[in-house]
Amino acid sequence: MAVPLIISPTSSLITQPDAVVLDASWLYEPDPPTRNAYEEFQAGPRFPNARFWDLDAVSEPHPDGYMLMLPSPERFAAFAGKHGITRDSHVIVYDNDGVFAAPRTAWTFKVYGHEKVSVINGGLPRAKKEGVKLETGPPKEFQETEYAVPTLDRDAVVQFDEVLKLAQRPSPSAGSTLLIDARPAPSYQAGHIPTSLLLDFPSSLLKDQASNFTYLREPEELKKHIGEQLGQDKLDQIVSQKATVVNSEFGHSGHHIPDVIIEHKS
Repeated sequence: MAVPLIISPTSSLITQPDAVVLDASWLYEPDPPTRNAYEEFQAGPRFPNARFWDLDAVSEPHPDGYMLMLPSPERFAAFAGKHGITRDSHVIVYDNDGVFAAPRTAWTFKVYGHEKVSVINGGLPRAKKEGVKLETGPPKEFQETEYAVPTLDRDAVVQFDEVLKLAQRPSPSAGSTLLIDARPAPSYQAGHIPTSLLLDFPSSLLKDQASNFTYLREPEELKKHIGEQLGQDKLDQIVSQKATVVNSEFGHSGHHIPDVIIEHKS
């Protein structure tokens, strides 16, 4: 049974028997520096029965020290099993920023073929604002499982050599592949991959000023915003699936959001 990719904090799916709720909070620039996402999860508040998904721990170590690399199939399966997840589980992900690191975790499950994955739009702070019943104190224990080693969806991941070829094109519009840099505009302007297009995705989110959290725009509003940034012709390519979208994700985990959103909105 298919599940929606984006759900609200009040969705009844969160409390269904097959749901495994993951707190994927990741602090890019902790303020104060002593903040710790896992300690905050342990104390609560959090969604009932949630489990902490440590993005740093699950990421594949890289010999050159690159951060947040996609885990190998074996590493992913081991972490999924340790979190009590099976192939039939409905994995529901949130974070403490609203929309930041949770989509990265959802995308990781997706590229490894996990069918039932959802992201809570607005995450934990929106749940607080809307009066969702949350829990505090030590998290509940759960039973680990055996998660079969999955097969990576090769069409969803672009290798470094392929990106180099794209960077050597005469222009961004050469060929049918779009290379998208989803970092904030100042980072892009300070230096980016040749022929990549800017999609300042943080500006594509809406912000609840009173409660200080981000959340997704409505589908048509998001399409309009992306069209204004990339150009309507590029948006048409994405929506009609006439182009392959390569998202240049060299920033923090929040910049993996477009992989999830384009799937949701197109």
